[in-house]
Amino acid sequence: MPAPGPLLGLAAALGLAVGGWFFRSNVRLHGFLRKLLETIRSFSQGDLTARIAVPRGREFDAFAQSFNRLADRLAGTIQTLQAGRNQIEAILESMGEGVLVFEPEGRLLLLNGAARRILAIPRPVVPGASVGEVLRDPDLQATIRRTLQGGAGQELELELYGAAPRVLRVRALPCEVSGIGRCALLVFHDITDLKNLEQVRRDFVANVSHEFKTPLTAIRGAVEALLDGAMRDPKAAADFIKGIDEESQRLSRLVEDLLALARLESKPEGLEREPIDLEPFLREQLNRFERSAAEHGVTLRLESVGEPLILLADRRGLTQAVGNLLDNGIKYNRTGGQVIVRAFSAGTGIRIEVSDTGIGMPAADLPRIFERFYRVDKARSRRSGDTGLGLSIVKHMVESHGGSVQVESRLDAGSRFTLVFP
Repeated sequence: MPAPGPLLGLAAALGLAVGGWFFRSNVRLHGFLRKLLETIRSFSQGDLTARIAVPRGREFDAFAQSFNRLADRLAGTIQTLQAGRNQIEAILESMGEGVLVFEPEGRLLLLNGAARRILAIPRPVVPGASVGEVLRDPDLQATIRRTLQGGAGQELELELYGAAPRVLRVRALPCEVSGIGRCALLVFHDITDLKNLEQVRRDFVANVSHEFKTPLTAIRGAVEALLDGAMRDPKAAADFIKGIDEESQRLSRLVEDLLALARLESKPEGLEREPIDLEPFLREQLNRFERSAAEHGVTLRLESVGEPLILLADRRGLTQAVGNLLDNGIKYNRTGGQVIVRAFSAGTGIRIEVSDTGIGMPAADLPRIFERFYRVDKARSRRSGDTGLGLSIVKHMVESHGGSVQVESRLDAGSRFTLVFP
C-alpha cells in the first residue's frame, strides 16, 4: 500500500493544475464576454463593421466566428433595408405631389417636402404630430378619420386662401403598413394652374363668341333692312352694303388673328426662321402703312440702323408683330403725331423699338395689355376695328423666339414698345 504522503502531494499538484486551468479559463471567458459585449454595444449604436477579434485556436474561436458571420448577415440586411428606405425617401422628396401618411391613432407617420411646401406645414411639425397639428381644414380632418375607420378611398378639392390662393385635389386612400396596421395615405395635387387654364379657356370662348356676335348681328341687321325695302333706296342700300363690308372685314381680321395666335401657341418650334436684314425689312413695313398713316395725319419715320443688322427670325411672325405695333401707333395717335421705328444691337441680342406720340395708356392698364381681347379704350378700339388680339400676338411671337416685350407708356404722352431678341 503506497504511503499517504506521495498520494497527497499528487492530489495537491493535480488540484493546483485544475484550479489553474479553471482560473485561466475564467480569465479568458471574462475577456471574451467583455469583447462580445463591446462588439454588441458598437453594433447596436450603428457601427455595422464591429466584429469580435479572437486569435485562432482558442476555446471561443468557433463561437466568435459564428457570431461574426451572423453580424455580417445582419449588417447586410440592415444595409439593404436602409438602401430601400433611402430610395423611397428620394422618390417621395422628388415628387411634385404632397404625400402624408397617418397612423391608426391619427398620428403623422410620414410627410414629404412637397406636402410641407404645398400645405405650408411649419418645420416644428414632425412625424408623431396629431392630425390637428398638421392640418387645420375640418373637411380634411374628417376625411382622414373616415379613412382610418374603414372608409373607402375618397377624393375632394380644397381651396387654400392667402397671399397666393391655390386649389388642391386631394385623394385619401387606406393602406396597410406592416407592424402598424391600417393607415391613411393622402396625396395632394396642386391644380391651381389647371384651374386657371380652364378659366382662361372659358373666358376665351366667351370673348370669341362675343367678338363674333357683334359683327354678325350688324350684318344680319343690315341684310334684314335691305330685304325689308332699303334696297329700293340707292343711298340707304349703299350705306348698308358698306356696313356689311366693314363688319365682314372685321370678322376676317378676327379669324386671321385667331389663326396667327393659334399658330404661335401650338407650334413655336415649327417657326420658319431665316436671316432677316432689319433695315430693308422695317422700311418695307413702314411702306405698307403709309396710306393708313396719311389718312390719320401721322408721320412714319425709320431711324437708320447703320451697319447691317441681321436677325434670325420667322419672317411671317415678325411681319405681323411689327405690323400690329405700327397699326396701334397710327390708330391711337393724334393728328400731326409720329411713329418712330428703330433697331439696334444690345449686348449679344437685338432690339426693335416702336414708339409713338399718341394718347398713351394709364399705368394701371399696362400689366394687362397683352391679355387676349383686353382693350384700354373699348369704344375707340371697336370703332377702329381692333380685334383685341394684336398685342397678345406680339408677345407670343417674341417669346416663341426666346425673347420678351417691354413697354413704357404715359397717358397723353405716347408709348414705346421694345421687342427684345436674344
